[in-house]
Amino acid sequence: MPAARRSRHPASAAFDDPTPRPPGVPTIAEELPARRLDEIELADEARIEHVELTGALPTGTDARGTTIEDARIRGSLAGAKLHDLHLHDAQLTGADLANIDLQGAHLSRLTIANCRMTGAQLIETTLIDLTLTDCRLDFAVLSLARLDRVVFRGCDLQEASLDQAQLRDVRFESCDLRRATFGQSRHQRVQLHDCRLEGLRAISDLKGTAMPFPDIVDQAQAFAAALGISVAVDPEDHA
Repeated sequence: MPAARRSRHPASAAFDDPTPRPPGVPTIAEELPARRLDEIELADEARIEHVELTGALPTGTDARGTTIEDARIRGSLAGAKLHDLHLHDAQLTGADLANIDLQGAHLSRLTIANCRMTGAQLIETTLIDLTLTDCRLDFAVLSLARLDRVVFRGCDLQEASLDQAQLRDVRFESCDLRRATFGQSRHQRVQLHDCRLEGLRAISDLKGTAMPFPDIVDQAQAFAAALGISVAVDPEDHA
């Protein structure tokens, strides 16, 4: 067969590359008019765009199918119930999203930095092109979520749940994943770099992910325990 036919197509080679593809970045206007969240009537199917949001949503806010795009969010949405939210092309900086309920939401092209997302309910959400930096996601629930081109950088994910989630092109950098769960999750081009994994509910659930060799060596004891391998004692050392 001619050599030209044996060569692989560049697109095929790129598809087989185990390196996660980086997330896209949001497109946001440089100047945005400011509005306070407590002055916005957030009803079902509401549309909010081209705005910088500050302040805090009223307690007990419950709206379905809201769309927010071309926005900067610096205020508090803590405890809000926003099922099926569509949040696109936005920057969230120092925002409080603790215990927010975003079940079934679609989040895309976001940068999220220094945000508090403790206990956030992200069940069955779709997250595409997200970069999360120095965020608290301890006790967050991402069960049945779909993550595509997502980076977690310096995030606290202690006791977070990613059970049955689908992760593709996802990278965890210097994250705290102690006691997190990945039960029945699926991984494609997923990497963990310099992460804390002590007490991970079942380290075997990370099957299909990739780690740098020094990280693998550091986690050797946990991997051995997951496989039921104990450390042999040399009789001479014992003596």
